Amino acid sequence: MRQRFTGLIFFTYLGSFLFLNNVFATDYGSIHGRVYLGNENNAEPGANILVLGTSWGTTTNHLGEFSLTRIPPGHYNLKASFIGYESAEQINVEVLPGKNTLIDFHLRSSVIVMDEVVVTGSYVKHLLKDTPVITEVITEQKVADTGGSDLVDVIREQTGIEISYGIGRTQSAQLQGLNDNHVLILVDGERITGKVDGALDLGQIPIDQIKRIETVKGPMSSIYGSDALGGVINIITKSPIRAPLVTASVDMGTNGRQDYRLAMAKKWENIRGQDRSLAIGLSGNWNKYFGVDYELSDNFSELPEYDKKNSSLNLFYRHENHLEFDLKSTFYKDKNEWLAGDKFSLFTDISGNTKLGNTMRMKYSFTPRFAMQASVNYSGNEHTLDEYGASGKLVKSDVSTTSLLNYRFQTTVLPYKSSVLTLGAEQIIDAIESDRIINREKDYTTNVLFFEDEWILSSLTLTLGGRYSDNSVYGSFFAPKVSMLYSLGDNLRLRGGYGRGFRQPSMKELYIDFLSTVGYAVLGAPDLKPEKSNGYNLGVEYEANDVLWLRLNSFYNQVESLIDYYTWGVENGRTIFSYYNIYEAVTKGVEVDATLNLISGVTGEFGYSYTSAKNNNGIDLPYRVPHFFKWKLVYEPNFWGLRGNIRGRWFAEKPVLDDQVNKDIYSADIPINYSYVSSYFLWDLQLSSTIDDRFHVQAGINNLTNKKSYPFGQIKGREFYLSFKVTIN
Repeated sequence: MRQRFTGLIFFTYLGSFLFLNNVFATDYGSIHGRVYLGNENNAEPGANILVLGTSWGTTTNHLGEFSLTRIPPGHYNLKASFIGYESAEQINVEVLPGKNTLIDFHLRSSVIVMDEVVVTGSYVKHLLKDTPVITEVITEQKVADTGGSDLVDVIREQTGIEISYGIGRTQSAQLQGLNDNHVLILVDGERITGKVDGALDLGQIPIDQIKRIETVKGPMSSIYGSDALGGVINIITKSPIRAPLVTASVDMGTNGRQDYRLAMAKKWENIRGQDRSLAIGLSGNWNKYFGVDYELSDNFSELPEYDKKNSSLNLFYRHENHLEFDLKSTFYKDKNEWLAGDKFSLFTDISGNTKLGNTMRMKYSFTPRFAMQASVNYSGNEHTLDEYGASGKLVKSDVSTTSLLNYRFQTTVLPYKSSVLTLGAEQIIDAIESDRIINREKDYTTNVLFFEDEWILSSLTLTLGGRYSDNSVYGSFFAPKVSMLYSLGDNLRLRGGYGRGFRQPSMKELYIDFLSTVGYAVLGAPDLKPEKSNGYNLGVEYEANDVLWLRLNSFYNQVESLIDYYTWGVENGRTIFSYYNIYEAVTKGVEVDATLNLISGVTGEFGYSYTSAKNNNGIDLPYRVPHFFKWKLVYEPNFWGLRGNIRGRWFAEKPVLDDQVNKDIYSADIPINYSYVSSYFLWDLQLSSTIDDRFHVQAGINNLTNKKSYPFGQIKGREFYLSFKVTIN
């Protein structure tokens, strides 16, 4: 019944597209043009074009040309942008009925990247420098500079982000001192399932198809709902409409690292002589790693041996600048093996994940001031875990299947010249099937209404938004958010905001019933309440003539009803753990990032973060680095396509708990004896060369000094790698 009702809504929404299209029909004009970069004589493909004050936008085709058709007569302001170049505007472009208006853009080179289009912090697309929400962007070039094979290698170098390690050898992200299960990981703005140890394993996300990564820290539940209590990391993948015909690469490195990647794309433009585009992209990769085990006698592997395979198929269709249709399917499969015993016992664990994902989106712009969008997203994951004893006998086996089905409908209206209003509804269906769950199967449904209203008033941009969620298990919650951007001239900007966040209890926290083979059990707590937070941020940003960019952000997060382990009791000699809501915790701090164009061809990047995380008793929370500092120097001479970088990071001393079963860290009655990981430095080095825009080779050394601090710090020792890449346009 629920599926029939949801399908009825979807087709009703689709039918309204066609009806309203006729209602808004008029005599149109069009705008055509090209985008040129620097002193280049040839126009550039892949540049972004935005029609300011409307919901319209497009990109230049393979010839560097763009086309905006079926535009009602009037005057419009257009902005063109391209990564690594300053944006440019054309003011009061006149569109006449039945006429074609021609304009060209010429963009100047820029070392400071502020003209990237971002989509994560708001329902409205903005240039990075114009967004009212503090947003951090990791560009495709910065991803390549790390020489990594998965998302972990990229994320760990960012200011204010820490990597945490799970019992199942998973790696996840913490933002601003908040737990990894408070961080929502998105791919192209959509949720994916498959959490292990309470958080999504970043090692499951390959980097071969990443276009950029957008991070918004602090509560984002007003847009994304549960799990976005601490922030959002959104991985934006490459669109086939901009991708080269063929890309193939091979990476080899220490500890048996092998990465094989192949991507193909085909584009058809101006189909039947009209402004229609169709693109199909296919990609696949295979990653292998032999793992890390520094001391064989302890029967404990620091990092697992793995074998990962991933593929994706993407179809994109655009009809003029009105209709966009996007269909994407993904497949992921891995196998991980590690020693999970101690000095007195030997156990070998083998885990696996099989993940399927399908997303369909459709957007239709009826007029420059009215658009509707619908999407359906499915993500399913099967997680297996087998444990073997010293004799090779199977000791335990577990299979968990999780799924997520998400329907979303939204409308964007510009009721006034200075206002953009977004209204929408959403339904999320979560389900789990596992031997560790009471009655083996559970599911819950969340129905959502959301809104966002953005006002641009001269130098002030103000955004008000909220999301009302009604969950079939834990009830309703309203998450408001306020964001503000105030421009003090062209070079100085102030941003601030407040958000209310929440995280609903997970299926396992509510319903787990697990009996371990080594003397403990875990029981769920069906009466758990959602975790809630209030988050505040204030930042200032300054840039000076493509020489200096500086950003300082301060944050304060107060989290209530935190969910954590506690010792329920002892029964038949077996320790029983469960979950409960504790009172609160507070994280606060400051983050500073800067980019400096030192001399011709040399750029420096610097970052620092201070993080304080304490419970309601004033006790420091473990596994948080209070001080972090990073630096990076990039050298690009004007010959042989060379690019070199040296990167460094310093981590201050941090408290940890060596005994993983001591979970009562929030209790005032139990003294906490922390151990401390000493401070340490890390250095990385890379050199690359691009020849004729087709051949790319890079080599590097990560952890140059072979510094190791495990299990709660740097685990990988010195690693060498070499990569070859071929691109055919």
